Amino acid sequence: MTPFLRKFRVLFSTQFALMTEYRAEIVIWMLSGTLSLIMMLVWMGQAAAAPGGQIRGFSAGDFASYFLATWFVGQLLVVWVAWELDFEVRQGTLSPKLLRPLDPMWGHYSGHVAEKIVRFPIMLVLVAVFAWLAGARFSLDWRVYAAVLILVVLGFTVRFLWEYSLGLLAFWTESSTSFQEVVWLVYAALGGLFAPLAFYPQWVQNIAVWTPFPYMLGLPANLIAGKATLEQAGQGALVLLGWLAVFVLVRLMVWRVGLRKYGAVGA
Repeated sequence: MTPFLRKFRVLFSTQFALMTEYRAEIVIWMLSGTLSLIMMLVWMGQAAAAPGGQIRGFSAGDFASYFLATWFVGQLLVVWVAWELDFEVRQGTLSPKLLRPLDPMWGHYSGHVAEKIVRFPIMLVLVAVFAWLAGARFSLDWRVYAAVLILVVLGFTVRFLWEYSLGLLAFWTESSTSFQEVVWLVYAALGGLFAPLAFYPQWVQNIAVWTPFPYMLGLPANLIAGKATLEQAGQGALVLLGWLAVFVLVRLMVWRVGLRKYGAVGA
């Protein structure tokens, strides 16, 4: 095992033990993210009232499947690193982390991954309950879930890196989290949190396909709901890999420039 993997294993073990102590809080955080569930009820009601019980090929059950899948995937994409970095830079708690033999980013990344593992079994139970209540139906093809896993890992890493880069803006601004809130709105809109992307005007769809957002959230949800193909999943993975390379470089550039400013003021 390489020195990096040994260090990361220690970080992950520590973070996992920490996250298990916050199980109750994690459940509360999960239940607070109910926007997808609210949108599910809205669209199910619209479909039930529509002629033929469908809207653009989506029945009430299809909407239930899509939005429950969106909720599930969205829970796996939750990132809060921008808030942590904003606090660390302002309070100076970043300084001791710079003395460690590993980039502080990996501590945050391992903490996020550990939290997802703690969150996952609770999510499965909640999705099963919600699916039974709403009459949702999900794909039974194991290849779909393998593709979803790849998209979620790539999507989570892309989101983590852009959130990390936004958090580092605390080196220059008084509130870097303000940028994070604006980006979240774009992510939610183009990712399909409010409605499937196919329901948007064509010009919005044409813009969205050049961003990572539809492939992070809407595409995995459509795969689970049986509304997308494995070929589309492969194309989405390639797009996310491209954005991953972009944000790796952006994060590294902002980190290096920001550290010079951080050190210049005596940190």
